[in-house]
Amino acid sequence: MIEQLKDNIQRYSEGKLNLREQIALSEQLADPENDTTEQILNDDWKSELESDTNPDRNLQPILDRVHHQIRLNEGQKMIRLNWWQAFQRIAAILIVPLVFSFLAYFYIHSNQPVPEVAAISYAEIQCPLGVRTKFQLPDGSTGFLNSGSRLKYPVQFTNQRSVELSGEAFFDVVHNKEIPFHVNTRNLDIMVLGTTFDVIANEGENIEEIVLQTGKVDVSTKKGEQLAIMVPNEQLILNTEKQTVEKRQVEASQYTSWKEGQMVFRNENLQQVARRLSRWYNAEVVVDNRLLDGFTFHATFIDEPLDEVLKLISLVAPISYKEEKRTSDKEGTFQKRKIFLRINQSKIKQFR
Repeated sequence: MIEQLKDNIQRYSEGKLNLREQIALSEQLADPENDTTEQILNDDWKSELESDTNPDRNLQPILDRVHHQIRLNEGQKMIRLNWWQAFQRIAAILIVPLVFSFLAYFYIHSNQPVPEVAAISYAEIQCPLGVRTKFQLPDGSTGFLNSGSRLKYPVQFTNQRSVELSGEAFFDVVHNKEIPFHVNTRNLDIMVLGTTFDVIANEGENIEEIVLQTGKVDVSTKKGEQLAIMVPNEQLILNTEKQTVEKRQVEASQYTSWKEGQMVFRNENLQQVARRLSRWYNAEVVVDNRLLDGFTFHATFIDEPLDEVLKLISLVAPISYKEEKRTSDKEGTFQKRKIFLRINQSKIKQFR
């Protein structure tokens, strides 16, 4: 057994032990009652110091530093370490790889749950421009992503249900009183238990919106400051530029019907119409005259192209529209469409 132990120590120093042999050796080295192991380590250490087989290895500077440190410790009235305690400290450094090997073996073969620090795997859904995408989450919750939107979520929900949204999405959340569901946007943390609601948080816009269809929603900032508790048919609008929060009564269905390909306007002013058209068609629709804000619109469009929608709106309001010529960058990528809505003076009398 002694010869085997000597052989294992020699093979470990040469990097020839496998994982199982390293674990067995670490257990022997860590046993304070094993006098044989202590004696072998002492002999091996002394023989290594006295060895002349490696003339390039000058151990005298190391010994000088050890003596210097001992003198410093004596000057500070610290407890003196005997030779074996010093050796144990040195051996602990040498045994670190064995300890890591043991921990790896333990976790691989343990029946205990995976530690909480284990990495979480995420999935991301990216909805192409011009289409709508239906999704289902690990807890059974479902929903739709609107054109150009992204949704990131863990592939498995554990002690929390949390997703990250950029763009627009409709959620139908499975009820779970013990584990609330969170939708995180750039500026908001939206918590629900079991709810249907719509969230708009487009990149590059200073407005984020929530429209609640059923259930209840608790809305907070990313810092945890509660902004509102919403009930069905309420809309919350956060304007990050003006630092304002507005909550108002709406007909929720007109904001959630996009998932069926319908764009519904119910008494919305032209600014609101332009904003929704911009999102829906991935264009920039600009109201060029504030006098048009006084006109409201009541209409439903089902999968109509943008040009057709603009034509129909111009029939019921004194407006004309003009599209700016599109330009491309150095890589040949064209900018998105930009359309200006203006007052049509020749038609304005018809609407007074």
